[in-house]
Amino acid sequence: MLPLRYKWFWFGSGLAGLVAILGLALVPMNAPIPIANGDKILHALTFAFLTVWFMGVVEEGRTLRVLAGLVLYGLLIEFLQSFTTYRSADPYDVLADVAGIVAGWLLANAGLRGWCGRLEALLGAGPS
Repeated sequence: MLPLRYKWFWFGSGLAGLVAILGLALVPMNAPIPIANGDKILHALTFAFLTVWFMGVVEEGRTLRVLAGLVLYGLLIEFLQSFTTYRSADPYDVLADVAGIVAGWLLANAGLRGWCGRLEALLGAGPS
């Protein structure tokens, strides 16, 4: 992980987010998303956010691990959804996840990778 003062908070928050997203992916959906392909857009945005989040916490040398982990996480969600009667596994959801991961990776490389360290510096909490 990057030399952050609160690196375990940032990393733990990311893991908590993964758990929350998994929980949301496995409960029945109360209302459909009111735009065409809204679920695919939601998948892409979620995975772009997750990618930027973790790119802000880990060293650049761990990029491939993060990207591969997020792809596996997307596959895990679809695998687990296949066991429910109210959700279904959709390979296009995984493609949307991958599109979001690529977008997040591009955003991270465009300058968002260091978001976490910049936020800590802004708050006056540099590395310990």
